[in-house]
Amino acid sequence: MTNRILPAICHARPISGMIFSAVLAFGLCAAVPAKAQDSKPVRGGSITVSQTADAQPRNILTLRAGNSPWVKNVFETLTQTDPKTFEVKPLLAKSWKVAADGLSMDIVLRDDVTFHTGRKMTSDDVKFTLETMALPETAAQVGFIAKEFQSIDVTSPTTLTIKFKKPLANIFDLFEEANVIDKETYAKREDGSQVIGTGPFKFAKWTPGASIMLERYTGYRDRNLPYLDSIEFAIITDSTASVSALRSGRSVMATGLSQNDLVEFEGNPQYQFLNSGGAIYPFGVNVTKAPFDKKEVRQALGYAIDRQRINEQVFGGIGTPTDLFWGVGSPGYGEEQANRYNYDSKKAKALIEKAGATGAKVPIIVPSIPANRSIFEIVQNNLKEIGLAPEAVVLDVADFDKRQVAGDLGPAFLLIHGQVGFSTATLLSSLPSLRQGNPSGFWSDQYVTLRNAVTAANSPDATDKAVKALSDYMLDEAFSLPLLQTPGQTILSDTLKGVKATLRSQMLYGEAYLAE
Repeated sequence: MTNRILPAICHARPISGMIFSAVLAFGLCAAVPAKAQDSKPVRGGSITVSQTADAQPRNILTLRAGNSPWVKNVFETLTQTDPKTFEVKPLLAKSWKVAADGLSMDIVLRDDVTFHTGRKMTSDDVKFTLETMALPETAAQVGFIAKEFQSIDVTSPTTLTIKFKKPLANIFDLFEEANVIDKETYAKREDGSQVIGTGPFKFAKWTPGASIMLERYTGYRDRNLPYLDSIEFAIITDSTASVSALRSGRSVMATGLSQNDLVEFEGNPQYQFLNSGGAIYPFGVNVTKAPFDKKEVRQALGYAIDRQRINEQVFGGIGTPTDLFWGVGSPGYGEEQANRYNYDSKKAKALIEKAGATGAKVPIIVPSIPANRSIFEIVQNNLKEIGLAPEAVVLDVADFDKRQVAGDLGPAFLLIHGQVGFSTATLLSSLPSLRQGNPSGFWSDQYVTLRNAVTAANSPDATDKAVKALSDYMLDEAFSLPLLQTPGQTILSDTLKGVKATLRSQMLYGEAYLAE
């Protein structure tokens, strides 16, 4: 195993100037490139980036795989979290101040920001963006945070005050994903004709299913950026073809490749690897359906599944086996809790026998995603070893997504949640496995009380205590069992320098350049 394949795991640190610093989530840091970037930035040049998912210009305010490679270069947000230090830094916001009671926030915006139309960005645009995030039809994963606003009052073109219904520990999760939109052109984005932001690149052309073209925004407030003239994002849905494009030089970067494809580039000095964001892979069960209505059976699953084997055989060792949904190093993350269910097939089998569940048939719904199907092969063998009779029910992704939203996935299911990087307070309401209406059919007064304690915590000690108490309860109930967390990996040619990534795997090309 080479060093490049190991994820760089950060530990959360307090955020300066922020009252709710302790609840910031962790992320898997951008890995140091295989070769040091010792060349000086060069202006000019165009690049092609291949991506496996199609772009969706209408879904500017939602997390979509097809938008992650480009959207943060056309649009910007109020704040941006450093993926290494976890410090929340100003971007479009110049400064902010939270009231002592946590029920309001005053925000001061930069006064030198323009949209790609040339119009100045104002507080009205920010208000429009945040209000749009809260609309059900927007389907923003963190839109529920904006629904907790009592009001947004514009006090000047560069200042506004947000009043909250209750203290919002996860407000910066919202700010990080609320791409500020031009209220005058937002309705015209659907056909790609007017996709207007404030970023260093402007949206130039979209050919559905084929490509997106970005061009340098010459009116960007930092006159030195960006260095590149243009970026073409080629939609290559076939992973093998994407690898070929990278090897031939037709593209200098590829996103969305499978682990098997990435292994081909291991140890090759002509390529770099960038780790960021990632996914959580839980195994969930419906507590209202036999045999999982018995806690002993649910706990048996925790001991039965060999997480380390999954990590090594499916993900090449890049993941982090864990029994927790929260990020490694985040407030309240405990190593003992993270390893509560160490692999112990004998203990698992004894629990199954005690519950009288030996021989029980276990249909497991699996989305037609290579990683999930590979995970199932290991889980299947693990469950057979303890006396259960598992069988796969494979669904295409679209059908799986619909049933997941509806909370209808049968007795057992293998999930994937690409939300690594969000705070614990946000994950509780954004993850299908944990939110109300979850496919496990699990909801109790004690669960609600413990969840509320996490979202209300406003100090490091309070957050640590609340998250650990919730974790103990969830581990005991065992309604949804995380197996591991894995980083997202992107492959780049060594000729491309300065590419960065956000906590949630969105690529940033503002300082990218081609080495001479």
